[in-house]
Amino acid sequence: MTFSDWQPDPRPWHNRARTAQAAPGFWATPSTPAAVAAAIAQAAEQSLRVRPVGAGTALSPLAAGQEVMLSVAALRGVQALDRDTGTVTVWAGTPLGELSAALDSHGLALEGLGGHAAQTVGGAVSTGVHGSGLGSSRLAASVTELVLIDAQGSAHTLRPGDAYFGAAALSLGALGVLTSLTLRVRPAARLRLDPRAVSWGELMALGPEYAQAAPLVSLTWRPDQDDAEAVLLRRAWPTEAESGGDRPATGAGLVDGAARALADLGGQFSALPAPVRGLLEGRTRSEGLLAPQHALLASSEALREMEYAVPLAALTTTLRDLRSALARASAAGTALQLPVGVRFVAADDLLLGTPVGEGQAVLTLAAPLQLPPEVTGPHFREAEGVFRAHGGRPAWGRLHGLGETELAALYTGWADFRAARDYFDLQRRFGSPYLRRVLGE
Repeated sequence: MTFSDWQPDPRPWHNRARTAQAAPGFWATPSTPAAVAAAIAQAAEQSLRVRPVGAGTALSPLAAGQEVMLSVAALRGVQALDRDTGTVTVWAGTPLGELSAALDSHGLALEGLGGHAAQTVGGAVSTGVHGSGLGSSRLAASVTELVLIDAQGSAHTLRPGDAYFGAAALSLGALGVLTSLTLRVRPAARLRLDPRAVSWGELMALGPEYAQAAPLVSLTWRPDQDDAEAVLLRRAWPTEAESGGDRPATGAGLVDGAARALADLGGQFSALPAPVRGLLEGRTRSEGLLAPQHALLASSEALREMEYAVPLAALTTTLRDLRSALARASAAGTALQLPVGVRFVAADDLLLGTPVGEGQAVLTLAAPLQLPPEVTGPHFREAEGVFRAHGGRPAWGRLHGLGETELAALYTGWADFRAARDYFDLQRRFGSPYLRRVLGE
């Protein structure tokens, strides 16, 4: 393979939210692992940097490359399903929604599922995507084997316990290109969704205890609502697919129809007007809606989001301080009522994941893309100050202002991750301006 065989796309690349752009010199779209290796080796020979790109759902410029951008979208589909070991082996370019629907047809589901339906499995694993519940870790924590192509075009098969596995399973695309992954699966179940309004005072009184309210829990705080209904708690329990008189729902119907307002459990906020949202939420309560897990994957347009994980014990004080900070931002500039989402994630042993302990609360501040950054900027800066004051760690696929020095202080495994990067990519073939900011050289 030579670069003369490639057809450069003259159009600049941007992510789905248009919060990141790039104008690479070349695009590579290999359709086999051997072609991935050949493309990387050719780039190394010509001293060109390569950035792997998925579906472009990350809000940060993580995938943006200046020289070569490499998409594994052609590596798509299930390779093997092993019921004896409870695993599925899948090509890295497979969309999460597609894989989840295929597994559901076999009565199975992924662990730690969250993110966007269009997001690739490789991208979701590499950026630390997660669902919401203290019994659920990140999707990357369910990986039992992965194949990584390094900066010289060599393939490495890694499993838990192998050197550098804890770095490769959540690598930000900084160690190489994932071509296939094997993940744990579990029996599929429908989720019974139970949304209800709680007061701000109740939230402050119970705080982290809400994380124990159900296997899957999320909160949405909307400052524009009356204080008596300032927080909407969403809980979900696994249940039988068709029990009693409940109405089962398909994935498409749930996300695109009546329960669209519940989609923030999978990482997205509803943009529906409050009266319509209230009507739909009331309807789901009265009809006892059942939904497959993958129906909670986001499918609507992206928002501008900042997301930080804070220690579970700090949730109450973080929310209280955040309320004051957002009020200050509105008083000093444009008055905005931006929704705040709260989810939960279990601990794992990934170097750039969730530290060992009781789990973390994940807070997300969201703004419509129609609001320019100069308007929302003061609110995001105030919020980030609060998150950092409480020991927060930013989500790798969301917007944040931290650099390598600040991030290194937050992760005890930072030196080990750097060692893994030196092993797989000493020349920083997979580097970029953004990675230089967050990982250093």
